[in-house]
Amino acid sequence: MRVPKPFAIFGFHFCTTIFIGLSLYGVVRYMNEGLAVSDSFPASAAYASVVFVSVAGICFFGREADRRKREEVAATPAAPPKHAPKKKKKR
Repeated sequence: MRVPKPFAIFGFHFCTTIFIGLSLYGVVRYMNEGLAVSDSFPASAAYASVVFVSVAGICFFGREADRRKREEVAATPAAPPKHAPKKKKKR
């Protein structure tokens, strides 16, 4: 699936933000309540699936952004090689 570079960058940032937010939520909740309070199975499964989808989105959109960057680099003409300045001979 081909994704334009701006959309790939947006998707990567969006998925990263979701993942960081969910991770922070989990840490804060653990610090406040500990493991004493357990969620229902559907709530835990939904939380885990959103984390999994955000990680998959990070992988997918990151790979697509890298592909677009490689295509841009390959499309630009190569610069002529720069020669090192010649050293003057001592007399």
